[in-house]
Amino acid sequence: MSGWWSTELLVRDVDAELAAAQAHATLLSEMGCSVFIAAETSNAIHSNRAVPLSARPVLAKDDWARFGERYTALAAALRAEYGLQLVYHHHMGTCVQTEAEIDRFMAVTGDGVQLLLDTGHATWGGADPARLARHYRDRIGHVHCKDVREDVMWRANREDWSFLDSVLEGVYTVPGDGMIDYVRVLKELPGYSGWVVVEAEQDPEKAEPAAYARLGHANLTRFLSEAGLS
Repeated sequence: MSGWWSTELLVRDVDAELAAAQAHATLLSEMGCSVFIAAETSNAIHSNRAVPLSARPVLAKDDWARFGERYTALAAALRAEYGLQLVYHHHMGTCVQTEAEIDRFMAVTGDGVQLLLDTGHATWGGADPARLARHYRDRIGHVHCKDVREDVMWRANREDWSFLDSVLEGVYTVPGDGMIDYVRVLKELPGYSGWVVVEAEQDPEKAEPAAYARLGHANLTRFLSEAGLS
């Protein structure tokens, strides 16, 4: 299924990035993984509880082309050297958060770069995950399914909380326990056969992990069946 690799392609070149990722890519390859999840975090603020999401980085117009070229080159190298498909994880608090930024990233990268569709981050970032699924279905290589509690999301936005404070307050939950219409999203991915992962970053003191894992798995299994993907 793979883990996340934090790229720093805004501040280092592809050769340096590939060298830094060698151990991680080797581990994934030897475990038989198919995807290499990556997200740009050289200037991200999602892990800093003291920084509100409104202070997240925004790329200048002139920075996108080089960013896309580096990601395209990294994807080609990972495929050639490790047999791994790079999938990009858009994420709150990073430079690829909004629907417009996801569109821009996909436009400046080649087809060798695929998208990790994260329903929770897309929804909170103001995007329609069903529209992203429909528009990029041929380039979606991995799917993360976490739901969003709408009341917490709006309060986090209104009061300008940090990402971590929002998570601790319960902005995310498992599929079927929030505002996202999963059947609508999944119907936009006919023929998809990759991973569909249950997620929910939550405070375990408030949300018992095993109970929520069972709930998310049951709900997502049902949604996949209703969407014709099971």
